[in-house]
Amino acid sequence: MDEASILEPPPIDALDDIPNGGYGWCVALAGFFANFVMFGQASTWGVLSQAYATSTLEGKASTLELMTIGSLINVGLNVFSPVSVLLARFGTRFTYAVGSFFTCLALMLAGFSTEVWHLYLTQGLLFGFGASFLYMSIASVIPQWFTTRRATAMGISSAGTGLGGLALSPLTNYLIEKYGIPWAYRILGFFSLGICIVGTILVKDRLPSSYRKKQPIKSPIQLSLFKMTDFNLWLLGSVVALFGYLAPIFYLPKYAADIGLSPTDGSNLLSILLAFGAMARLGLGFIADKIGRLNMFIIASAISGVFSFVIWPFATSYGVLVVFCILWGSTGGMYYALAAPITASVVGMEKLSAGLSIAFLMSAIAAMGTPISAAIQQATPNNGYLGIQMFDGAVYVLGAMICLYLKLRLTNWSLFAKY
Repeated sequence: MDEASILEPPPIDALDDIPNGGYGWCVALAGFFANFVMFGQASTWGVLSQAYATSTLEGKASTLELMTIGSLINVGLNVFSPVSVLLARFGTRFTYAVGSFFTCLALMLAGFSTEVWHLYLTQGLLFGFGASFLYMSIASVIPQWFTTRRATAMGISSAGTGLGGLALSPLTNYLIEKYGIPWAYRILGFFSLGICIVGTILVKDRLPSSYRKKQPIKSPIQLSLFKMTDFNLWLLGSVVALFGYLAPIFYLPKYAADIGLSPTDGSNLLSILLAFGAMARLGLGFIADKIGRLNMFIIASAISGVFSFVIWPFATSYGVLVVFCILWGSTGGMYYALAAPITASVVGMEKLSAGLSIAFLMSAIAAMGTPISAAIQQATPNNGYLGIQMFDGAVYVLGAMICLYLKLRLTNWSLFAKY
């Protein structure tokens, strides 16, 4: 192939030779490492916030203020995601490296925090900014390597979310008890940097760099996508369901303490929740390729809501809380494994980057689920958790119902069709 043909835009059927394996599994592993760091670290905020509430920031920050920091991570991840799309012409490895630098820097700087606003800037905004580069890098590169096994590959990548929390939750608790919060942050920052370096080496684009560099820098937001009713329904259903995702994760250590469990029990429970989430995303990602990715999202969201309704309110002992962590953890986070393949199926591969940019921007709204939960708790007698539990279940079930309507539209009103 001569140089001129390399620089031409790829033909319409350029994606027909996607290997569905090969080096793509290394790219999926790079995604695993990225998710291990960004979501693993983000999910430990419940442990860190409980430590801050009983030490450095005791009497200086309310539960609402502390919970908002965790939500700000997800707001930053989603709001800043279009910036990484603007830099896509420089390659996935470049954006992955940029994301790695800022997420690890944020952790190290957070170790110097003595006021709540310091954490808003470091643990919240700066970490979210870096995470947005990591997440968009993986969400956009894995579909280049997979079609029929895409949900499986995304499941492997997304499993880093749960396994990251599984490893980092007890590690964070141990480091805080052993060295204090500041040095815990610094150690975690350097630890994450090592993992991200390996991921940066592994990640790779399929398109040649000569083609990417020839592409013009253009807006990652295509407003014309809002004319697609199906895409709007996907945005609405997924965002509504996501309102319920963060509250159980961030509140679990605090909830465990309130029912008389130790900080170690709280971090162990969070590890259990996230570990089963990781294993389930692998298994359910494989099943999603068989029964349909949107179908899997609907089922997982509906079941998550049921668990919040009928198990969490009665989880007043360690044993019952373990059951809730296993069941809810297995189903609650399937959005992060299925968002890219579902978006691709709704808008098409050629509009995937624009569709994901809009999807992530809109899903930033869902990060407000945690502050809303905190406000609900303040309005609940004796600061109880029943209002949070009912809110969590309701948004999951409502999101599933909206996506069920979308599925029926897309399949000509066939309830059992694969999609």
